[in-house]
Amino acid sequence: MAIHFTRDTTHITYVRYSAFLGMLYVFTPENELLINEAKALVGEVEVKKGYQGYKGDSSSAKSLGFLRDKGITPIKVSGTLTSARVIEREVDGRKTPYLNVGLRDDDGRYYLSVDLGRSAAQMLARKLANADVGVDTEISLFATYGQREGASRAYADHGASLIQHGFQIKSIDPRESLVPRVNAAMNALELAGVSKDDKETFAKRRAKVELEFHRDLMDGVSDKFNDFYARMELPSEGDEESEHEGSAAGSQEPATRSERQAEGRDHTPINGEVPSHNVPRDRTRVRSMSEV
Repeated sequence: MAIHFTRDTTHITYVRYSAFLGMLYVFTPENELLINEAKALVGEVEVKKGYQGYKGDSSSAKSLGFLRDKGITPIKVSGTLTSARVIEREVDGRKTPYLNVGLRDDDGRYYLSVDLGRSAAQMLARKLANADVGVDTEISLFATYGQREGASRAYADHGASLIQHGFQIKSIDPRESLVPRVNAAMNALELAGVSKDDKETFAKRRAKVELEFHRDLMDGVSDKFNDFYARMELPSEGDEESEHEGSAAGSQEPATRSERQAEGRDHTPINGEVPSHNVPRDRTRVRSMSEV
């Protein structure tokens, strides 16, 4: 009897989200260089302002136009949903939690990784809580830009789409679980004597509470995946994901405070869903990342 060892030749594709560009894209060293060039066209100050729409002369529109000419356009990723969990990475000497989602199809595996501090990642986490494991899934992260009634200026909203069985998965309603936590934290600061004018302290505390809430939520999501594999008597996909993700971990930067403010964090709709206005019409629909 002969034993033949074979190497895993499954194609791996990494997917990233740019808050400044408001789009998902395939991560490759070549694409990353072009995205850095696109940001350099408008300068760091403009990039820190965040997404400002895909039309006109805005900085994000200029960068998106440059990338479009280079063949880089917004994508969606689809396949069988195989894993979803939070992984901590050391970035600039600080541990940063990332939301990692894995999908696979006949052409390979796809790993989406986004700083959990970003509002788009948090909305995806709330949808994953209601998603089914091991079924065909389509995921996209995106941004919209517009001025709401009564607002002094326009803001960007970042959101997530997760489709299964032909329907959009409804997000966990933050009004029922997250908002009470945030309000309690804000009240605690006031009772401790922190001035309402100290917006930085309140913003930091709010971001911390939101991050902790979504980490707790993802603990439950991870348990759901583990239970699924245990019932099916299959090895968890998460173990293989850790091995593959290590090679691309250094490609990402965590969301800075200014970037989170630029995302319109304080202006996210209370129901956790991003409005449909200003959704780009020229987005490229990619059901399989291998088609990119």
